[in-house]
Amino acid sequence: MVKESFVQKLDVKRIASASNSRNGVPLPVLPNSKSWNSKFSSMISSQMISVPYLNPSHLISLTLQSKFPILLRRKRGKHNSGDVVLKDLKLKAEALNSLKLPVTVKAGFVGTITLKVPWKSLGKEPVIVLIDRVFILAHPVVDGRSLKEEDREKLFEAKLQQIEEAESATLEALSRSKLGSPPAGNSWLGSLIATIIGNLKISISNVHVRYEDSVSNPGHPFSCGVTLAKLAAVTMDEQGNETFDTSGALDKLRKLVQLERLAMYHDSNSKPWKLDKKWEDLTPKEWIEIFEDGINEPSNNSRNLSGWAEDRNYLVSPINGVLKYHRLGNQERNDPNVPFEMASLIISDVSLTVNEVQYHDWIRLMEVITRYKTYIEVSHLRPMVPVSEDVSSWWRYAARAGLQQRKMCYRFSWDQIQALCHLRRRYVQLYSDSLQQLPNIDSSEIRNIEKDLDPKVILLWR
Repeated sequence: MVKESFVQKLDVKRIASASNSRNGVPLPVLPNSKSWNSKFSSMISSQMISVPYLNPSHLISLTLQSKFPILLRRKRGKHNSGDVVLKDLKLKAEALNSLKLPVTVKAGFVGTITLKVPWKSLGKEPVIVLIDRVFILAHPVVDGRSLKEEDREKLFEAKLQQIEEAESATLEALSRSKLGSPPAGNSWLGSLIATIIGNLKISISNVHVRYEDSVSNPGHPFSCGVTLAKLAAVTMDEQGNETFDTSGALDKLRKLVQLERLAMYHDSNSKPWKLDKKWEDLTPKEWIEIFEDGINEPSNNSRNLSGWAEDRNYLVSPINGVLKYHRLGNQERNDPNVPFEMASLIISDVSLTVNEVQYHDWIRLMEVITRYKTYIEVSHLRPMVPVSEDVSSWWRYAARAGLQQRKMCYRFSWDQIQALCHLRRRYVQLYSDSLQQLPNIDSSEIRNIEKDLDPKVILLWR
């Protein structure tokens, strides 16, 4: 977040002439359009706008780094010539916790994230997002019976994040329905944002996600993964050529998506990769050496591959494809005989191969996933102490978990219903006080209550 000392109340002239006090890079000059200036001036006069005294590229760099907490900066991002470049990013271990998958990130790396913004011709040229070299190594999540305290805290924080996102979406929808505000695209600023988003160019290249499992099928470790050479999306015209649409690009959507060398492999009886150092200590060059081989090379050419990619058994051999998608605008949806959405997909030859050993590996993996889903549904009821320390708590856990899984929660006794009502009143009071930022609020009591409740119940009480 930008410090208060860097924030100044600026008029239009100051915005056009100010320069960054840190590196001397001037702020972009606003277009010399009278209508544009009049609209922006009225916006300034109607409500005071706090404008950061920073280069816009620097501001976007700070925003990206704050909005994506799953990424850790290895090097400071560059922001010259209107481009934002973040390099050598590493993925946190809890990055996938919010998805509630039976896997966790062992290591992750993102080579570069580049954002190219044409400040001088914003709304006339596309904003470009380039992501290159996304490498992720995952392994099975730790069994809940041996979860450490920090692992439980990570799961709890992921649950809270899911609740916050659902609550924000609900409040935003209620606010819109009450205000009855017109769509954002009807305003000048909304139209500009819609044009930028509708013409966004995205390119993701050199992706390798690998999963190593020594638990699901005891005695038969296996590894599987997905590789992708390139995925690019651009706006197209009626002839299928790349273009820039200024007339409702987000409402009347035309997109061309190109797919290059998407593949999936599965290596049975394959032990996890072993390194001479910790994964977090790898240099970018070492990440590329280990993960990039096999992404762009033909599957039948193993002479140029390193030992990391040799003898790879493909379930889905590398395929290429082109997707064309067209969605009619709201004003064009008059004829019920004309489809509102049309898509055409052209892909190369698809080869699917599964042997008996791979089949057994996947059956065991599906069993583990099913058990994990059953466990995660009642994880909020699980006691935090060993069985030997509190046997009665574990008996209550078994009973409550059984009732919940069999959808028989209505058999609560009156004492349980009364206790739940008191708990709800207490939680609502504590949460209301926390929103008002009243003094002497015991946040630990709120957290303790939330640990024992289902996310849907917490959202309903809030």
